[in-house]
Amino acid sequence: MLLTLLGGCMVTSIGMSNVVWPLLFANWVFEGRWREKWQMARTSRLLQAVVVFFLLHAVGLLWTSNMEVGLHVMERLLPWLAVPLVVLTTPPPEGRARSTILGLYVGTVFVVTVIGLVRWLTIPDLPYRDIVPFISHIRFSLNVCLVLLIVGRWTMERRHLVGILPMLWFIAFLLLLRSYTAFAVLLVASLVVVLHLRRRWLWLSVWIAVVGCMSAYVMYEYHAYHRLTPHATQPLPAVTANGRPYQHRNDGLVENGNYLNNYLCHDEMAIAWPLRSHVPFDSILFSGYTLEPTLVRYLNALSLTKDSAGIMALTDGQVREVERGIANPVYSHGSLPKKMLYVIFFEYESYRCYRAVEGFSMLQRFELWTAASHIIARHPWAGVGTGDLGDAMEADFRATDSPLQGTSLMPHNEYLTLMAMLGIPAFLLIAFFFLRAASRLRRQGLLMMAWVVAILVSCITENTLDSLAGILFCTWFMAFRRSDFLTD
Repeated sequence: MLLTLLGGCMVTSIGMSNVVWPLLFANWVFEGRWREKWQMARTSRLLQAVVVFFLLHAVGLLWTSNMEVGLHVMERLLPWLAVPLVVLTTPPPEGRARSTILGLYVGTVFVVTVIGLVRWLTIPDLPYRDIVPFISHIRFSLNVCLVLLIVGRWTMERRHLVGILPMLWFIAFLLLLRSYTAFAVLLVASLVVVLHLRRRWLWLSVWIAVVGCMSAYVMYEYHAYHRLTPHATQPLPAVTANGRPYQHRNDGLVENGNYLNNYLCHDEMAIAWPLRSHVPFDSILFSGYTLEPTLVRYLNALSLTKDSAGIMALTDGQVREVERGIANPVYSHGSLPKKMLYVIFFEYESYRCYRAVEGFSMLQRFELWTAASHIIARHPWAGVGTGDLGDAMEADFRATDSPLQGTSLMPHNEYLTLMAMLGIPAFLLIAFFFLRAASRLRRQGLLMMAWVVAILVSCITENTLDSLAGILFCTWFMAFRRSDFLTD
């Protein structure tokens, strides 16, 4: 059992779990001890909650019209049933086995972060979503959060300051992944841990100080991003230096202190760009966007006019950055926190001015949550069925003329997904069973509590159970219930 648990925790990080979890289940079947397993299953509130969750999805097949998708959902949920069945009917690892598994889990996550850093440094223009191979960067960031909490608890208990170094490493890697969900999880989960420490007021003061510094930094960058430059506040000329007319939209969209859609002269840019670059002006870049809007944003960020004069003012290095699809110099030269903030600031500005959400990972969630809320309002009692949520989302996108039409996106919120798919009563029933299981949570220790909070927070912005990596993150830590390592 030690080897199977070890395999489960390791592949949670590296994404090969589609091979290992069936082996874990097969090992559980052939090891016997059925009377002992039945006794543990019968008394496990958490396993009962998992079974109710699975069975309600099976019941939802009765009124679904897209049976193919519904069966695919049930197939995807098989490890959600199988892994808890194994770990909750097996005695939790103790002593050296427990320490070995947790240590190798931390070590595996660390090795994957090293692999990700090497990929980022050696693969040109590698998207942040592909830094970690085999697994979603968001799912992996949840593992990094859990490892941070494990290392942080170990550091506080043993007062070894050397533990601060790996914590800083993991935080820096989260910045590299640009996972806003991970930072929300980390803040809330760490607060839960702090509130249950012996010197809670001291650690709470530290937590508040850290959050205060982070908030002050965000506000500073927000004001710096929106503070208008002299270029933006001077009178708008009607024509370029060459006498061609400017286009000034005056739509209020700000980036780097300049109005993005002022000082536009498409004709001059089309003429001047081939003088600086061999990349066609109308080409699609590696980033997936066409060159012209990328060039416009880059010129705007430097307070240059979007005409021939602005293009000729670029250095050769800046031209190369535009060719690589970099739309803002901050994305290549700014600090990791600043990059994250400037991305979300631009998403907010685009949504505020144009309701643009496609391709914007954070802002599009509001559009998805709105569509899911419409579906829940129309089908409050039984939902649309296990297999029909995707079709219902697309129908709502079309009815509201949403920019997300044709994207096949799900709600990116596990709670809204359950209510839209199975109805509000089913969601309340699931919530009751899991809350009933969580009533003994305090006795399980701080790390178990932090793990549960991490799952609950991640489900606000993600369909955590929509992937195998997410399911394993939500299930493998169940093996450490009632473990001395997790008790105060």
